Amino acid sequence: MSKSYLNKVELKDGQILLFHRPNSKRPIYHMRIHVRGMKDARGGKVTYIQESTGETDLEEAKRVALDKFDDLRLRVRAKQSVVSVSFRAVYEIWWADKAARLDAHFKDRKRTGRNARKAWYEKYSERYWLPYFGAYKVEDLTHSIVQGYWDWRRTYWTRATEAERKSYPNYALSPSKKTLDMEQSALREVFGWANSMKIISYQPVIQNPFARKGIAPKRRPSFDEDEFLKLQLYMEEWIEGRGVNDKKVNSAHKYNRKLLRIYIHWLAYTGMRTGEVLKLKHKDITTVLLDDRRIGLSIQVAEDTKTGSRIATSTADLYDHYEDLKELTGHADASDWLFCNAKGKQVTGFFKTFSELLNDVGLLYDDKGEKRTAYSFRHYYAERMFAELGHTHAVLDMLAVNMGTGRDYLESYYIRRGMIDNTDALIRTRHKKASAVLDEDEIDGVELLADDWDEEA
Repeated sequence: MSKSYLNKVELKDGQILLFHRPNSKRPIYHMRIHVRGMKDARGGKVTYIQESTGETDLEEAKRVALDKFDDLRLRVRAKQSVVSVSFRAVYEIWWADKAARLDAHFKDRKRTGRNARKAWYEKYSERYWLPYFGAYKVEDLTHSIVQGYWDWRRTYWTRATEAERKSYPNYALSPSKKTLDMEQSALREVFGWANSMKIISYQPVIQNPFARKGIAPKRRPSFDEDEFLKLQLYMEEWIEGRGVNDKKVNSAHKYNRKLLRIYIHWLAYTGMRTGEVLKLKHKDITTVLLDDRRIGLSIQVAEDTKTGSRIATSTADLYDHYEDLKELTGHADASDWLFCNAKGKQVTGFFKTFSELLNDVGLLYDDKGEKRTAYSFRHYYAERMFAELGHTHAVLDMLAVNMGTGRDYLESYYIRRGMIDNTDALIRTRHKKASAVLDEDEIDGVELLADDWDEEA
């Protein structure tokens, strides 16, 4: 007999082995059990399971071992894993397959660069799903634990430290319905896969509180016309280093600010997605001459963007900003990036600077406390088009095509209806400008807001 198996007792023709471990302080029986056909969560062969019975009495140890033996036989018969695994381990197995499929789909669509869908899973799993579920054994994840995730998730950023909030400046204090719906779908996929692979023997109910009927999707915060005008006025000073919180602004800062100002107008005057704009090259831009005075831009959206290739039409306001962009960067060849640094390298975002700008001007949050992002200008564009062109069915169709989205999406977010079918109207639409003549009350009102900027910054 091996020295490892003291006081050995065999049951079930040697499939169960009870023994004492050498040098143990208490004579607790351990069990080693073999059932033919055992596999782990990855489908690998498991020769035996060895663990403590927790009993010092032999008869009680036999009872525990026989119960475990029967449980393992049932698991083998049901083709389930016989090894207890954590949610983190299950997620890692699932993610290896899911990530490969996302990469393949990304490649099939001829997209290049960052895979946004894959990045979303990675970000949310590391920040939310694994910290909450990760350490639990999958068999211990009861319905109450799973359902408790939503309260934990909804209050996550209210409990976060100041340092963590600074590390993730784009966090939303209250997650939107759309965000929770996406997380719900992802978690259902993970648990559904684990159930189909026999790693778990149940499918927990995964339903976020917003999933019930009667709760409308929460629209991203937008800007009204006066707020956009206020931002334009402030940026005139800010790009020259005269912002409310400015102390020392060098030429590199001014370059970046001027680029951001043009970027904001590009979003507001085209309704394009942020990722679509930042992928533009000068070869994608064509001028559209309407008459002696009005020039718009026809923009070829890249194929490797969210909804693929399309032609987007700008309003006439954007032409001057495009000319300013070429003069600012000095990189205007066909293959050059529109939004680039002084050396011509593609800019991938303005994140921190954008939030600081809106915070300075008192527009980072709307009147409901919702945080604005660069996407808010896409919503501003759609609302302005509705205001200018009318709430018609054709406007919905026209904007859906121009913005690369679905009509139902526009309806659920803006709820406007009607008919018009003239894409030239997109170019002819005009917006208020910071250089517009304002009456004295409007000018005084804008200037008086400087104190509010200091207080909110």
